[in-house]
Amino acid sequence: MASDKQLTREEFDVLAEKFGISGDPAYIDELFSQVRGVFIGAQAIREIDVTNVETDMAFMPRVN
Repeated sequence: MASDKQLTREEFDVLAEKFGISGDPAYIDELFSQVRGVFIGAQAIREIDVTNVETDMAFMPRVN
C-alpha cells in the first residue's frame, strides 16, 4: 500500500483475515473506521517538515 493512498475496505478486510480478526459486522465496521483514522493521523505526522530541526537530548528518567 502506498503511503499517500487511503486504506480501502477491501485492503482492510484482507489484512483482518490474515491476522485472524473476525466478529460482528458492526464491530468490524467500527474497527475499520478507527484503523482508517490511525492511517490518516500517521499521514499527517509524515507530512511534518523537520528539516533543520535539532533533535532533543535523550530522555533521562529521574532516579529517586
